[in-house]
Amino acid sequence: MTTSTTAVHDRKRGLADQLRAEGAITSDRVHRAFASVPRHRTVTWFLQAGRRIDVPQEADLPAEILDVIYSDSPLPTVRAHGDQPPSGGSQTSLVARMLETLDLQPGMRVLEIGAGTGYNAALINAITGADVVTVEAGDEAAAGAAATIDRLGLADHVRVLHRDGYHPGVGGPFDRIVATVGIAGIPPGWFDLLAPGGMILAPLAHGGYHPAMAINPEGTARPRIWCDFMPAAGPLRPSSVFDGFHQPETVLPAVPVARVPGVIEPLTEAGYADLWFFLGTRDPHTTRAYADHPLLDPALGLLAVVEDPTSCVWVQRDGSLVHTGDSPTLERTRGLLTVWSAAAPRLGEWSAPLAKAQTPDPLLAPGPWALERR
Repeated sequence: MTTSTTAVHDRKRGLADQLRAEGAITSDRVHRAFASVPRHRTVTWFLQAGRRIDVPQEADLPAEILDVIYSDSPLPTVRAHGDQPPSGGSQTSLVARMLETLDLQPGMRVLEIGAGTGYNAALINAITGADVVTVEAGDEAAAGAAATIDRLGLADHVRVLHRDGYHPGVGGPFDRIVATVGIAGIPPGWFDLLAPGGMILAPLAHGGYHPAMAINPEGTARPRIWCDFMPAAGPLRPSSVFDGFHQPETVLPAVPVARVPGVIEPLTEAGYADLWFFLGTRDPHTTRAYADHPLLDPALGLLAVVEDPTSCVWVQRDGSLVHTGDSPTLERTRGLLTVWSAAAPRLGEWSAPLAKAQTPDPLLAPGPWALERR
């Protein structure tokens, strides 16, 4: 089977229906956007299991390629090399959840930081019917996104700019500013571009991940989606240089470890994300870490509290702890897990004001975190 108008229509509608059934799509307007924007027109090739898959735009596509494109799979399109940051299309379920969180309405102006393949900007335009500006730091990704917008016939409505997102260099106001790359904090200048009553939605570094946080014009951040994104390039890039409280992903050498089962009750995937965020608010050494040891099962999660390779503790989804030695880190983590078990705060119950981080280029990072339970 190859591409046909009917087949593409069915694929687009099928993807939209699948995302709605899974809860990623909750509104008719986002469903209509996914059912109308052809994802196969936003990539000319992508990587799958390290292999390049070409997507010719003037030829029929085999069903197996369409199966991948119209699924929840990410579509990497730019390998990191030289000064080129990696880029590509995010998982469609994450794209949908971000769009739902933005609560886009007809006529809203949107600034996107991180163009990727151009698919997200096209979806935003389909929802709002208004102009979209998308900024991309990598020249290869920017060229690819611009080509996508041309293929979709949206050049009069979506503007792709090749520049660093720290200084977008565009005129506001925008009702929404959305970042689709992991960033260390919010540039103060973004607030100058935000309309009254607007929202910034950005994946901010926290505990080795980039949960998407909604930020109001007053500068209060609230986590909305537990997720991860490719890190931004330039001064937006998450790094301990920019924010010592939130550490980047840590890769550890092989170390001797021990396992303690049943420290807390087993957790669902959502519960594990809630715990991870909680630990990130309470311990600056919370991160994502890997060690090559048979007692550490990556499938059970890589949430870790790491001071150094001789003093680290992993909390796994089955409720067990994996640790190196008997250190203060182990006892401190046990104490935090006791607090967690008593309260079990959820991801969406936290808020924090933004404060300026000491960086070469000023960034506003959230903290301290507080619960907003009613």
